Amino acid sequence: MVYWTSRIILWMIAVCYGYFAFVHLLNIADVSGFNWYALPLPWRIVELFYLAIDVLVVYGFVLSRPIGFIAFFVASISQFVLFAVVTPGDLASPESASVSPRPPDYLEYLAIFHGTTIALVLLAMLLWWIARRRAAA
Repeated sequence: MVYWTSRIILWMIAVCYGYFAFVHLLNIADVSGFNWYALPLPWRIVELFYLAIDVLVVYGFVLSRPIGFIAFFVASISQFVLFAVVTPGDLASPESASVSPRPPDYLEYLAIFHGTTIALVLLAMLLWWIARRRAAA
């Protein structure tokens, strides 16, 4: 039961990251309202980076591969760094880059999401470790 609880937690998070990857793919395909070709190069690089990371999270969490956990923590931590340091306009015009005194409201929800998923992944890792110890005993 403990093992399957950890798996279900990871699968639920994989569904979220699958959705994020799909959104990045729609942005890149220019069908989400994003004008991909009008975006500055740094923004496009960020989109491609997070598409790759999100796909790795889904792969790793669904198939229980270590790369999923590495990608998850890279994605989550890098999101917090972006939320804390970069304002949305910074990627559009690097010369006007500044440290934001207060991030936009939607970033607050993403920060809550990432904080919650970090806690859930740590819980899933603990449950998986407990299941392995029980199986070894």
